[in-house]
Amino acid sequence: MNIQLIYPEHLQDWVGDGTKRPEKSDEFNYIGISIEERRGHYYYAKGIAIPITAQEQLYIRTNPKLYYFSTALKLHLRIQALRDQADGL
Repeated sequence: MNIQLIYPEHLQDWVGDGTKRPEKSDEFNYIGISIEERRGHYYYAKGIAIPITAQEQLYIRTNPKLYYFSTALKLHLRIQALRDQADGL
């Protein structure tokens, strides 16, 4: 089993082409865990584990920055949707 802590981080508010990045808030201040084992790859954050592809794992480990179209933001939104769904039960 291979585990790596992931610290999602914000970049400056605007990308060079004028695209706005997500706002900074406590919602984005957490530690994630990237897990690789024989059965697959997983990302754990905010009490939820989700299966991810080997490519997503590579991207989140090499670039944990939260900005539009990043793997870090995509995984963050998947986890947030599951948390919101669980809160509605």
